[in-house]
Amino acid sequence: MYNHCHLAVDFSLIFPQRYHKRYTNGFSLMDTGVGSFIFSHALVAPESRYDIITESRVQRVKRCLISSSMLIVLGCGRLFVTWLTDYSVSEEEYGKHWNFFFTLACVKLLTTIIFCVLPASATKLSWVIATIIGVSYQCLLSLADFKDWIIIGDNKDGSYTGDFVHSNRPGLFSSIGYCSLYMFGVQVGRLIFTEKSRWIDHAKCFEKLALIAASSGFFTWLLHAHIDKSSRMIANLTFVIWQITHNTILLLSSYVVDLICAIYSTPEKRLIPGQCESCSDRKSRANCCCLLSAINKNQLFFFLIGNVLTGVVNLAIKTGSVDAIPALGALFAYGTVVCGLTCLLFVFNISTKFW
Repeated sequence: MYNHCHLAVDFSLIFPQRYHKRYTNGFSLMDTGVGSFIFSHALVAPESRYDIITESRVQRVKRCLISSSMLIVLGCGRLFVTWLTDYSVSEEEYGKHWNFFFTLACVKLLTTIIFCVLPASATKLSWVIATIIGVSYQCLLSLADFKDWIIIGDNKDGSYTGDFVHSNRPGLFSSIGYCSLYMFGVQVGRLIFTEKSRWIDHAKCFEKLALIAASSGFFTWLLHAHIDKSSRMIANLTFVIWQITHNTILLLSSYVVDLICAIYSTPEKRLIPGQCESCSDRKSRANCCCLLSAINKNQLFFFLIGNVLTGVVNLAIKTGSVDAIPALGALFAYGTVVCGLTCLLFVFNISTKFW
């Protein structure tokens, strides 16, 4: 959804203004993209899937450095291409040089270091670490006027000039908030990956997820109304808790579908949402066109090709003045190409993650 909205937002005649990103305060559809990506990344992290037990601290740091370096390369590539093509990029989002790939690399590196420094058992209480990080960052924002500095800077005009830190202050310091969100995501991931052999286990998991969604929703309202309004730009505590609410509700919805499929499954034929029998069998993938399985195999490629095509479309046409029908046609073609290429890789069992 977010991949399509990433292009649709540029067509002002078909994409309502209320769904656009809020650069300072507020809630919107486009604000959920980055938070959901960080949260979903944490759900399947090694710390969530109990893989951490089989690796030493050195191995974990080495693997993290390799994956983070690739994200930094992608971030540098994006920065170079936007500079080379003179592509319009809003500095209010991350800063002058920063972008999402740098944020993702920074979050992954910082959280891995934290987990390596702390005892292995600390992953069981990652929500405590997340709370400490989130509350400490929020106190810094609220009590030290740090939030005003991130928004308006030293020059009091919101410009992004000067040294590297001042030019990229939203991207640099919002990474602290995203670290908190990542830690919360790890805790939810551990809940999901807990072994469930009986129906009562699924019922308990569903109950805990519902409790997390309800409590985080309450705290989102409380923080937004009385402490600090949600801000994606600085990833404050209100934004972090809101993203937990949003993503946990999505997980609950998916869980309901999973349980319904489990009820109607038989030992001979197991129903998996969004997948067919060929998905789990590499030899028969040529007969499989399940989009969900294809995206799961190459998530980063799906995200990257969407970003590249969004840039190509914006450079080729003036999206702001395109009528509704041509805009919908462009979005249909965009979705067809992005999904088609991702499915093609899946059919031939190609993974773009080579590191």
